[in-house]
Amino acid sequence: MNFNEFLEKEAPFFKDIAIFDEQVLFQDENQSQNLLSLKKYLEKTVTKARVDAGKEKLKIWKNQLKKIQKDWGVPPEVIIAIWGIETNFGETHGKYRVVDSLATLAFGAREKRRRVFFKSELLALETVKNEKGIEVEGLMGSWAGAFGHTQFMPTTYLKFSAPFENKKAPNIWNKENPLDAFSSTACYLKNVGWVEEGFILKKANKPKNIDYLKTGINLTRKNGFTAPFGHSGPHFKFGKNASAIFHYNRSELYVFSVWVFSSALDNNPQKILWPKNLEQISSSETLVMQERLTLLGYNTYGIDGKFGNNTKKALIGFQKTIGQTPDGFPDKFIFKKLLSYPSP
Repeated sequence: MNFNEFLEKEAPFFKDIAIFDEQVLFQDENQSQNLLSLKKYLEKTVTKARVDAGKEKLKIWKNQLKKIQKDWGVPPEVIIAIWGIETNFGETHGKYRVVDSLATLAFGAREKRRRVFFKSELLALETVKNEKGIEVEGLMGSWAGAFGHTQFMPTTYLKFSAPFENKKAPNIWNKENPLDAFSSTACYLKNVGWVEEGFILKKANKPKNIDYLKTGINLTRKNGFTAPFGHSGPHFKFGKNASAIFHYNRSELYVFSVWVFSSALDNNPQKILWPKNLEQISSSETLVMQERLTLLGYNTYGIDGKFGNNTKKALIGFQKTIGQTPDGFPDKFIFKKLLSYPSP
């Protein structure tokens, strides 16, 4: 089945509109090739220039952001931080036509679960047009099909978009006026668990008898501890608001960036003591680690170069075997240990 036949069968509304985009597939298949450590990610994302710009935006939209906070309980600093991270305060909504991105990924994404996901988003885009009256053909967004000031997917727009004042369909991509995007972002966070008096992250001492397999932010944990550099790095306590941000973007790095950015905007900069000489392995090395762990009998349930919970569990099993602190942190040291360990 070719691309046009796929559209004819699965999304006929777009069969004469969507265009297959090879660059979108390239982006999808190479998104994890250049992984950044948390420290480097924050240095790239939360720059002084961006913080300064964010403070100016807070002043410009001060009164409106106060109203949004009253409505949804989300502080202005958090909304502006997300805006700055997602589109550099509305400067870069994306260079891909949303309909092309979604159709291309629904047809050609390598993994079936992703094809199913993007097909549902493509059909939701049709609903955005038919039920909300939005001209979606010209919408521009990310290679993955997210659009607007704070990068909503079509299903997210349908479920959580909220106008700032009127009852019209929220215009979250209006270049001159981001208020519907601000309100929609706050609505989203509130509906996935944001607590008005809660916190995102707090620095913490390492708990006694900590089980590192149960650390880290994910969709099943609304609070707990995370240790992004393992046992020898800083430890943090996280609450329901961290979980809400993780729902927004399923990356622990993203949660940290929103916390650090919003803290800086609130004149409470976070100084984190990073461990020295502790380098995380790359995506290609993670593939090798998964192959090696599986060979040694520690099942990673897949070899894909992504360091998820199954790979972490397998690595912890290996660390216990060799008498190393079982924290599941994939640094260069444990990688070398793993490669030199005798094969069965």
